[in-house]
Amino acid sequence: MKNSKTLNLREIVVMASIAIVFGVLYLGWIFFGQVVRGVLGPVGWGLITGVWIMAPTMCAYIIQKPGVALAAELIAAVTEILVGSVNAGTVLLLGFTQGLGAEIGLALFLYRNYKLPGLMLAGVLGTFANFMTTYVLYGYSQYSPLVTWLMLGAMMISGAIFAGLGSKKISDALSRTGVLDNFALGKLRRQNQELNKGV
Repeated sequence: MKNSKTLNLREIVVMASIAIVFGVLYLGWIFFGQVVRGVLGPVGWGLITGVWIMAPTMCAYIIQKPGVALAAELIAAVTEILVGSVNAGTVLLLGFTQGLGAEIGLALFLYRNYKLPGLMLAGVLGTFANFMTTYVLYGYSQYSPLVTWLMLGAMMISGAIFAGLGSKKISDALSRTGVLDNFALGKLRRQNQELNKGV
């Protein structure tokens, strides 16, 4: 599907709107994550980390242009700070690295594959970036090597499920309502419908 690689105003507004919603959600998810970590430990916490990669994958899937994943996650990070996060530096750094991880996952397909495998890879790399960033910042010396590896595995699974599958399901549901008809995802859906009618 051919389209300009430059974002238009409509795409910027929608990307920013989605990212802002997720930015607010991210802050709440931090507190939920603390409860999960306290009850289920670091591996259980790893299983919910994919939610923090949903803004870039959802926006990228809807708009399907280079740079969207990184931009969306940065906007979400700034929003998280504005609505109350006290760790501004860490949040911005994580926003950048998580968005970059998701962006790399899409770039590996040359921005031509926005199907489920590509989105799941973006989610996996986004959560891997989260792991590496927090490892560099804080280390995981309080955990045994086994727990650390299990946590990483849980995070990557969560990235595939929440950021990959979850973002796709939500976006597809929105597309079926017609609200995304002016975006790449909506246009592709209409093209597929027209092809199916012609068969």
